[in-house]
Amino acid sequence: MICPTYPPNAVPCGVGDYTRELVVRLAASGVSITVVASSAHHPEPGSPVHVVPFAGRWDLRSTTALLRFILEEGFDLVHIQYTPELLGRSPWMKLLPAGLALRGGPRVILTAHTLVGGYLSAKVLAPVLAGFSHRIICPNDEVAYLVGRYLPFLRRRTRQIPIGSNIPPPAGDPERTRAAIRAEFGLGVDTVLLTHFGFAYSGKGIPILLAAADRLRTAGVKYLLLMIGGPWPGAEDYYAELQAASGASGLDDHVRWLGHCSRERIAALLVASDIHVLPYDDGISARRGTLVAGIMHRLPIISTHPMRPSRLFRDGENVMLVPPGDNVALARALTTLIGSSDLRQRLRLGVAELADEFSWSRITAATMEVYREAGS
Repeated sequence: MICPTYPPNAVPCGVGDYTRELVVRLAASGVSITVVASSAHHPEPGSPVHVVPFAGRWDLRSTTALLRFILEEGFDLVHIQYTPELLGRSPWMKLLPAGLALRGGPRVILTAHTLVGGYLSAKVLAPVLAGFSHRIICPNDEVAYLVGRYLPFLRRRTRQIPIGSNIPPPAGDPERTRAAIRAEFGLGVDTVLLTHFGFAYSGKGIPILLAAADRLRTAGVKYLLLMIGGPWPGAEDYYAELQAASGASGLDDHVRWLGHCSRERIAALLVASDIHVLPYDDGISARRGTLVAGIMHRLPIISTHPMRPSRLFRDGENVMLVPPGDNVALARALTTLIGSSDLRQRLRLGVAELADEFSWSRITAATMEVYREAGS
């Protein structure tokens, strides 16, 4: 299993968290796994799998060393967790499946969380990376569309398996947890608790959310918005600017910036949440672990229209969708959902049906089936 950001890691990453959750379950199912991570990985005593902190940069030298390591160890399969950013701008790791094929090495499974990036080698070499992979796992509709549209000769190799949530299910009595969280923040019985979860960086729609929150404040709506999650590495100034803008708008009594929280703390906050708000600039997507966490907690969710038609998300049935970048529409949707307990309950029931798609038991079984296909 190749995942540069496999945790514990100096670089926090949703793909890394997803990979660890998957690896632990695969190991429990009897798969013997060695994980290749970056040198930023911190070895963890008692880990159920062998993790090798391999390289700091994925250049020609480290790619050649990894190719040699794979061939010498005699692995049956190689599974790459891929986004262009995880492996850097160097083209060499994108040629690893081709190198293994030419050397008679093991077959490659590619999980493409995203397929193309914003730089040349990611775009040019995407067909090579995917073309020399025996199976391509598409965790979301966007990647499945790209493969089907631009690499149609690979359609028969693709399997669509969503990601799961790295936030644990709530422990203990949910009503007691909900009451404790509401008491912690001093919420009255008529105050609605809104949550936004995820690393803060441009593209998450946070300025739009704050503008919509200001509209709710002006309209006299009683609510508290919890901003769960701190800045993405390198986005500290952006995060500070968001906080400053929130204060300047007079939202200090309505918005709490909680920063990075433990997984157990996040689970408790989501249990207490009335509405989960995720106005992504690029639309709702199953690739978002922050969205999946809300789904698994059966929350009414407001997000934005997807960039491509989605087989999963249905506006008004299991989610509520608004146009990206439209704070007026977001404020209107929030007002509607806050004012209708029936609509919130309908969305909870709809998202509960959707949750089975993202269950770890289903994801693990589907991944095992891909391994069996590749090994046959």
